[in-house]
Amino acid sequence: RFTAEFDFRTYDAEGVILYAESLDNSAWILLALRDGKIEIQFKNEFGTKVTSGGKAINDGLWHIVSVEELEHSISVKIAKEAVMSINSPGTLFKQSQGFLETKVYIAGLPRRVGGALVKQINPRLDGCIRAWNLMNQGHSGVNEVIQEKQSKHCLVAVGRGSFYPGTGMAAFQINYNNLDNAEDWLINVTLSIRPSTDTGVMFALVSNETVPLALSIVDSNSSDSQKITVTIGNITVAQLESKKLCTPRRVQVGLVVTKQELELAVDSHTDKSNSEHLSTLHQAMMANVVTYLGGLPDVPLGATPVTAFYNGCMEVKVNSRQLDLDEAISKHNDIRSHSCPLIML
Repeated sequence: RFTAEFDFRTYDAEGVILYAESLDNSAWILLALRDGKIEIQFKNEFGTKVTSGGKAINDGLWHIVSVEELEHSISVKIAKEAVMSINSPGTLFKQSQGFLETKVYIAGLPRRVGGALVKQINPRLDGCIRAWNLMNQGHSGVNEVIQEKQSKHCLVAVGRGSFYPGTGMAAFQINYNNLDNAEDWLINVTLSIRPSTDTGVMFALVSNETVPLALSIVDSNSSDSQKITVTIGNITVAQLESKKLCTPRRVQVGLVVTKQELELAVDSHTDKSNSEHLSTLHQAMMANVVTYLGGLPDVPLGATPVTAFYNGCMEVKVNSRQLDLDEAISKHNDIRSHSCPLIML
């Protein structure tokens, strides 16, 4: 029968922990998180079921999670205490010549499966799993896969936030226009940053091969400070100097832009601009812009002064909405959506 046990740690509220299916794809079981709570979905020859229960476990602490198929039910336990028991007529997976063979997917779904689930879910999950025991065979098979992939290794200690390793970015399709008046748009960005390197693009709007707006960290000539700059195309329209950013403290950065005015705020300092270059940004806002966090796609040389990827922790709010990297239209695999390495002092 199907069994799985492991230690689990996450700040993510939704995503697939594991999905197992029979070799002919006729039966499957899904273990996932929704609103931070464990959810089980399964299908066998007798039908489909979905249920969730227990307390939310997306608190960044380690939890022992186990799923066990019993004779007439599926039992789910957290910290060895039962939180769900789901009636299951018949067995989940049929044996073949005395053996039970399944295909197991960790932290995601095979592409063809999405629409076949009983209840749709965003499969992307950022968490950490250790002490695997699949089908009572320990971590056999799992370690071999993970050992070779540095990005799949667990961080020793994590906090809330997203981590950008300096190798890629995430993209969002966001509408900044006023629904009643397309000419009237607002960009209101709030960032909480803890950078690890002194140069990189944190937030940018890209239109075709131009960069009508970018918010970046730039190395300054001083050894104990960096500049935070706002550029329209390749022109710097606002900038503030901040004391050494690459420290354990988080820095609050705010950027508010309308077609008339631009204001940059870093901690308690501000820089305002009503530059004539805002007309360039306005033209782009009337067309189509894609929002990038942590870097830029390939753009022509000279399109913007800074093209380096951002490296460090960052949380982003756009027009009062907290962005969830699991909802990005594209995201580099090495970016951790919901876990930021803690600095051990």
